[in-house]
Amino acid sequence: MKKILVLLDNPYTNDRRVSRESEALASNGFNVTLIATHSINLPDEETINGVHVCRILSQDIFDIKRARCFKQYAELISKKFEFNIIHANDQTMLNLGCQIKKIKPQVKIIYDSHELFHAWPLNLSSYGSLSIAIKSIIVRKIQIAREKHNKKYIDQIITVNNSLAKDLQNYLKARRDVCVVRNIPESSEYKKSNILRNKFNIPNDTKILVFIGANIYAKTLNLEQVIDEFANQDKIALVFICANNLNSKPIVEYAKCKNATNIFFHDIISPSEISEYLSSANVGLVPTWNKKDLSYWFALDNKLFEYINAHIPVLATQQPEYINIVDSYKCGVCVNPDNNNAYIDGFNDIIKDYGLFVGNTEKASAELTWEKESNKLIELYKSI
Repeated sequence: MKKILVLLDNPYTNDRRVSRESEALASNGFNVTLIATHSINLPDEETINGVHVCRILSQDIFDIKRARCFKQYAELISKKFEFNIIHANDQTMLNLGCQIKKIKPQVKIIYDSHELFHAWPLNLSSYGSLSIAIKSIIVRKIQIAREKHNKKYIDQIITVNNSLAKDLQNYLKARRDVCVVRNIPESSEYKKSNILRNKFNIPNDTKILVFIGANIYAKTLNLEQVIDEFANQDKIALVFICANNLNSKPIVEYAKCKNATNIFFHDIISPSEISEYLSSANVGLVPTWNKKDLSYWFALDNKLFEYINAHIPVLATQQPEYINIVDSYKCGVCVNPDNNNAYIDGFNDIIKDYGLFVGNTEKASAELTWEKESNKLIELYKSI
């Protein structure tokens, strides 16, 4: 039996991609052990849907000055666990996986790159001082160099879309074709909800545009332009579902400065609630118009699939991966925000042919399911 060691740099509570992949492997006959970080509110060891979870990593993995901890963890893991494949999620865990492979050179390393780390921008707006910002830039450069150095240990790369796959194929000089496994939700029974309308007292004749994201940042996701175009628009409400933290504060303040009475903010919700909340909106927003940062430009946000799964049409920007999905299934409109009023015009285009777009979204949701997408992951592991 193939024994897989999954490496994760969080406590394994809300990482849907990792839980989907790990549980899919476990349910298909693979022995899966997942190494995660400590959490005071969670047991150090438990089994979740067939995945043996061991929380043994501390926050020192994020401290560049404590780089020796990776060797120590590698020695501990190599002695305590049996495995022949390492599935390393993102660059920090790739580094741990490479340290383990130095001890056990026979193991295979699968690098699951959820993003384009070498082109992922630092959002410096939340840093309180220039010195902290400079240190953060230096740390990022070290991490990027570390990822590139570790490429020689990688046996297979997995990523989330074709655009990232092409970049990573060249950047990391992949030995085999990069495998694309998109982060598509599981199929679920559709049920229309009014939860957002009821919570914010939004009238029935007002259309709701929703944006969902764990963290939102100023001057990064083009949300300011969206707010400019939708603030106080008649019979339109804009709802953000995101973490209520320092990152979101500048966006909240920006909406307040516009004196917008039709823009609302809801705190982050659990994965099990996403479909219910989104189905209470009319259109889902994917506005990541950021041409200078490749990781954003080549993005394929999970939210796009979440909107489709909730049967609401998509208002997205004209980026390669968004166009590929939205235009292929004709389940929404992609706009160029360099044009004035692009978002509001795109929104109105959706509303004009709303029944058609909803019908196409329903068809897309039947095809775009994790049950189908996970087959690529299972076939890859069978081939190793």
